[in-house]
This record gives sequence, C-alpha cells and structure tokens, in this order.
Amino acid sequence: MAKVEDCPGFETFGADVKAARKARRLARKALAEMVGIEWRYLANIENKGTIPSLPVVIQLIKTCGLPVERYFNPEVLRSESEQRQRVGHKLKLCPEEYLPIIEGAIDGAIKIEQPKKKEAGDA
Repeated sequence: MAKVEDCPGFETFGADVKAARKARRLARKALAEMVGIEWRYLANIENKGTIPSLPVVIQLIKTCGLPVERYFNPEVLRSESEQRQRVGHKLKLCPEEYLPIIEGAIDGAIKIEQPKKKEAGDA
C-alpha cells in the first residue's frame, strides 16, 4: 500500500475527504457504502494517511466533489495562493442554493476593488 510520502499531491487527501464528508453531513459509514469500501478503511484514509487504490481514489474524488487536479496535477494549484485554493475547495462543497449569495459577495468585492484601481490609474 502506498504511503503519503511516496505520492506527491496526496498529502492532504485524507483530510480533504474528511472535510468534504463532514461538509456534506455524511457519516463515515454512509460515505464508505457509497464508495464501496469498509468504514474502517475510510477511517484509515481520513486519519492515517492511507492512500487507497486508484478506483477508490476516483470514487472518493467524485463522491466528495474534490478537485482532481490537486492530487494528479499539483503543479497547477501551486501557482494559486493557499487562500484561493481553500476558497475554491469550499465553493465546490457549498450547496447550490447558497451560490447566489456567494456570487453576490464576490461581485461586491470586485466592485469595491475596481474604483480603487481607477483612482490609482488617475493619479
């Protein structure tokens, strides 16, 4: 069985699965059943850094809505700030009905920033 140290990009996989499961308010047993594994095995993935087989990784990524590029192409994400990565991940976990609120907040932040840039350009 692979170890986290041998799988660059998978350092946070278990913690990401656990956070996604909790955000979706799923019991460990329920997620394990959805993916087709034992709940104890899922506990080892979440808490001990066990790297599962590729089919299980794929099922966990799909079921939890995790960003596949984080694990299989980590160089892409390294160009983004940690905060931008966290926000992007949380956005994927967010229920659809809250997205208009989040979009409004982002639009408001962009509007606040645009006048600042215009003022700086006028100087």
